[in-house]
Amino acid sequence: MNQQPKTLGNVNGAGALLPAAVLLSAVLASCGNLFTPTAEERLRSAAIQSNVTDLSVTTRSDGGLNVTGKLLPGGVDRVPFALRVPANWNGESVLEAHGYVTPGNPEAVPSPTGPDTNPLGDPHFGLLSAAYAQGYLAANTAYAKTGYAVKEGVAANKALHDLLAKAGSKKQYITGISMGGNVAVALAEKYPGDYVGAMPYCGVVAGWRAEQRFLLDFRLVYDYYTKGTPYALPGNGDALTPNAALTLPVIQNAVVRLFTAAGGGDAAAAIIIGQIAAVTETPDAPVSVVGFITPLASTVYGLTDYLATTGGTGYSNVGKAYSGSGSAAGDAALNAGVQRIALAANDTSSAYLDANYTPTGKFTARMLSFHNTSDPLVPYSFEPEFKAIVAAAGNSANLVQQTVKPGAFDLKNTFGPDHCYFSQKEVVGAWNDLRNWVDNGVKPTDGKDITNKS
Repeated sequence: MNQQPKTLGNVNGAGALLPAAVLLSAVLASCGNLFTPTAEERLRSAAIQSNVTDLSVTTRSDGGLNVTGKLLPGGVDRVPFALRVPANWNGESVLEAHGYVTPGNPEAVPSPTGPDTNPLGDPHFGLLSAAYAQGYLAANTAYAKTGYAVKEGVAANKALHDLLAKAGSKKQYITGISMGGNVAVALAEKYPGDYVGAMPYCGVVAGWRAEQRFLLDFRLVYDYYTKGTPYALPGNGDALTPNAALTLPVIQNAVVRLFTAAGGGDAAAAIIIGQIAAVTETPDAPVSVVGFITPLASTVYGLTDYLATTGGTGYSNVGKAYSGSGSAAGDAALNAGVQRIALAANDTSSAYLDANYTPTGKFTARMLSFHNTSDPLVPYSFEPEFKAIVAAAGNSANLVQQTVKPGAFDLKNTFGPDHCYFSQKEVVGAWNDLRNWVDNGVKPTDGKDITNKS
């Protein structure tokens, strides 16, 4: 090569020396095919092209790289990201879209060093560590806001994908837990050429309108059946107005007292529990204290953020016929007495839910979705709902759905199974099946119970 590195100091036309990474990028470009740039060199060059700031690259004890920095998705707010790049990188990447972060908590900076815990607060059950050990680059990113942040999650993960593509990642997978499952579905559908595989788990795969429908209906039905009882919550009958008296301890106390009364032989309390569970289609195994507290708690920690983000409820139960009370007369009384939520004439929140994100079922990636059959926050019923959407789009060949049973939930929570209740074997096993499907065409068994899968 004829050009000398020292002449590159003035290529910006202003006489100022450019950063070393820019010089490196220019030198590499001028060298043609004399040598192949390393993963670090490609990442540094991609970071320049992607307007990354605060870039840090350090060597791991195993010879791989820890890479952190800040992206600018959508040109608005910078968000931190983290990469783990193995020394034997196979040129493929796995992105993990994190789930809901309760408003008021920090959207923490990702760290590439933790082996089994996503530093944003979501367990990923060793998924990224397993992928890293197999030669995949493991990546995650923060979002521009907490709470309901599907829009921000899509933007951040798209920016991360594009950074890795510029660095030479030839194949990318998108995985996502809980809300991140909705982000993963959105990315697979909106950018069909970006991902070869997608893995939402305990995900809001049926869309955020479905989640809002479940949470709002649970509160409305609970309010109807507990009105005038010792188990009624503050704000009974007005589920959309934040109430300072409605706190998580208040909800916990009311629900525990309800279940305690039923367990002590109070027939009226037992009937209330049974009717709420039947009308809301609460998972059958088991109807639990956690199964009631979890959706009700969203009124405390998520309502204000949700309404501010969407500009409204996005969901109306006007005209909806509730059933499951046990009798025609009971259903009639329920439908006459339950609070009805109407959308305003100029409402834009429904369109926001469609955009962020209601699935179309149209994607080209191989998608493996698995779900707890008794998830108290993102119900398993979202899976058949999503399956129908995909089937209507004529895309069933690209979707596999599998299940995980509650198992010995008392080992973790004596009040019932939690949201996203998996073992590391189940999550990593599903990941291995997905990549086998992508690489070798071996499609996993649809509907399979993968509980305690090795």
